[in-house]
Amino acid sequence: MSAARAGRRSRPAGFWQAHGHGPPLVLINGFAASGRAWPRTWLRALEGRFRVVTFDNRGSGYARYADAPFSIADLADDVGTVMDAAEAPQAAVFGISMGGMIAQELALRHPERVTRLILAASRPPNPAFRPPSLQSTVMMIRPPLPGESLPRFFERLWSHSAAPGFADAHPEAVDELVEQSLERPTGRAMLIAQARAMSAWGHSDRLAQIAAATLVVHGTLDPLSPVANGRALAKLIPAARYVELPDVGHLIPQEAATASLELIDEHLLGAPAQAG
Repeated sequence: MSAARAGRRSRPAGFWQAHGHGPPLVLINGFAASGRAWPRTWLRALEGRFRVVTFDNRGSGYARYADAPFSIADLADDVGTVMDAAEAPQAAVFGISMGGMIAQELALRHPERVTRLILAASRPPNPAFRPPSLQSTVMMIRPPLPGESLPRFFERLWSHSAAPGFADAHPEAVDELVEQSLERPTGRAMLIAQARAMSAWGHSDRLAQIAAATLVVHGTLDPLSPVANGRALAKLIPAARYVELPDVGHLIPQEAATASLELIDEHLLGAPAQAG
């Protein structure tokens, strides 16, 4: 186990952590989420088979005082900095949502470092990107309402991100995400900086250059990144495998923990995870 502050002020990738044994697997979280916002049981399962590296994206967690503006390319270079600090010259990369965008850019900018790629609930660059509804866009970037506590704000945000009914059926999953979000909330200025980086990310034709074997996983009921984005990624990235998860929203590790673990094992190790 190791932990350290990675990068200088020019590349403030926050704290990284590496746990477990086996081939390295870098997890890149999404918009506004720190490197601690992964389901604990899901993460422990991965750590039983991989050396899992987690970290804070620029603007989130302990990197929330980063200089702005920054780009998706800057965030991808931050991942390279973390990999250097973690002594992982090469690694498989799992990116969710904005983390999937960063993972794509990493595979384009540093192809020699990415052995395999998994893109979950993510999206391609412009112009191939298909935006969510106005309601979902507002939910992602709005501040707390007058009189709305921060825990209640996060509860509403994460509940909206999942498929309809998931939050009511699995309140413990949402509670865990709320708790993790409250540990080190992403400030308003950094939310805007990350949103600008995503909106400026372009040239979807570049995805034809990705050489890493790629798995694209998307929920059919994703409100933040409509399922058309997953389908587009699978067409734009050469030989990508595409798996659609029925009745799953944006929170794939929480909503489809078992299925996503099996897919990760199959893509990275060549066999699905064994029960128990």
